[in-house]
Amino acid sequence: MPDQENAMKRMILMWSLLFIGLTAPTGAITADADVSAQDNTGSVADRLAIRELIESYNAAVIEKDAEKWIANWAEDGVWNLGGGNIEGKDRILESWLTIMAPYEHASVFAQPVFIQVKADEGIAQWHTNERLKLYSGDEMLAVGRYKDRYIRANGVWKIKQRDYSVVFTSARAAASSEQSQP
Repeated sequence: MPDQENAMKRMILMWSLLFIGLTAPTGAITADADVSAQDNTGSVADRLAIRELIESYNAAVIEKDAEKWIANWAEDGVWNLGGGNIEGKDRILESWLTIMAPYEHASVFAQPVFIQVKADEGIAQWHTNERLKLYSGDEMLAVGRYKDRYIRANGVWKIKQRDYSVVFTSARAAASSEQSQP
């Protein structure tokens, strides 16, 4: 019976990921498949500012700080987790709060594939490593990809659009996570 319960927990976790859109790829922002770090463009200061913007975004996820998290977005921002566009800061924040509600802890770390800046606009792609723990104790690991657009308004970089796709996921039910601890 415990094996059936664990299987059911894993299935529920995977269905919850489908529900919040973490298992469907998106593709609204495109870049050539062969883009690499050598294709970074724009000033180092602008690319660093965009990198710090994403670091602020990630830190707010870890801290579950909705105010800090939404401050990274443009007023007319667009967020897509695979289930369609979520438009405007108010709707984006409402969706993020709903998505974060079942998680006791969420962490996300990102590494840029490239950052390109021209004047007051930029694009980037990021690989993400995510670890999520539900209040039930179930855990999930995910590797994802963000394709982003940015705008600079009043000298400050903001996220204009983020499109997320899953590269890899792995789930572990609470009962099995205790067994795998050293």
